[in-house]
Parts: sequence; structure tokens; C-alpha cells
Amino acid sequence: MKNIYKKLVLASGGVVISLGSLTIAMPAQAVLMRYDFSVTNIDGGIHDGTTGSGYFTFDSEGEELDIGSGEVIKQVLDFEFNWLGQTFGVEALDFENDGDGVLFENGVFQSLDWDYVADANLSWDLFENEFDYTDLSGFPFNGSGYGEVSYEKQEPVSDVPEPGVVIGLGLVGLGFWLNKKKLSHR
Repeated sequence: MKNIYKKLVLASGGVVISLGSLTIAMPAQAVLMRYDFSVTNIDGGIHDGTTGSGYFTFDSEGEELDIGSGEVIKQVLDFEFNWLGQTFGVEALDFENDGDGVLFENGVFQSLDWDYVADANLSWDLFENEFDYTDLSGFPFNGSGYGEVSYEKQEPVSDVPEPGVVIGLGLVGLGFWLNKKKLSHR
């Protein structure tokens, strides 16, 4: 009976060493990233002087569109923008057809790129550090204006556990289980 345990320990050790070398070479990289943003200095139109704020999240290794010249747009997972007493959400984002999302150039964050049509009267665009809007609801005082956008990166929301940690915890659990079986046979 001891012989089978020795073989199991040797086999488990070999697997751990083999997989350990793989996980060192290729660590898990996916991280849920969050950026807060503020829209300030809105000038012009019927919303002159207003401000807005919000946040968006995306997976650092998630789906992306290559738009050329080293630029990619990553898909936004969650979005909230509070402006004019309303909260605008991710439901209007069109990643597949319009390329709305998080813009990166040569792997470096640039901005949120998002054209949003709230309704027939209100639309706005976030791009790099610019915010532009058009509001047709104030007839005869329809108007458009622009503002500035600033971004603040937050600490990663969640990390993906390293595969080696998961395997190691599994082997520790297996060891406790085998020890329990061994003691129960005595």
C-alpha cells in the first residue's frame, strides 16, 4: 500500500514541476480595468456650464478591434455617465458596428471613444480629451457645445489567479484527502 502512495507523490511532484515551469513562462494577464472620467468646462449651447462624471470598465485581455496604425479599440464591459440629471449606461454602445470602446495606441491607453444618441434630440461624443454634444430640445434655442474630458485610472478591480496557484491548491487538497483516507483505514 505504501508503494502506491510513493508513486502518486512522485507523479504529482513531476506534474507540479512541469506545470510550474509553464506558469512561470506564461503568467495569467487578464485584469478588469476601471477608469473614472469627468466632463468639465462645457461651453456653448443650452447646457453651458454643466458638468458630468462617470466610469467604464474593460478586460485588459478582452475582445478588441484592430483599426490600424497600432491602434485598437477594446470592448467596454460596463459604463455609466451622469449628466443633466440622467444616467447613461452601456446599453447604447455599439462595439461591433461603430467601434465604440476604449482606444489604445501601441498598447498605451488614449481615451474612451463613444458616439451616443440618447434620443432624437440629444447626442454626444466622447473622444480623447474632448466632449461634444448637440441638443435640439430647446427650440428655438437649440445648440451644441463642447467640454473637456479627464481620465483617472483606478487600481485593477480583479486579478485572474495564476494557474500555478490553482494547481497547487488542488494538490494540497488532494494530499489532505489522501491523508484522511489513509488514517480512516487504520
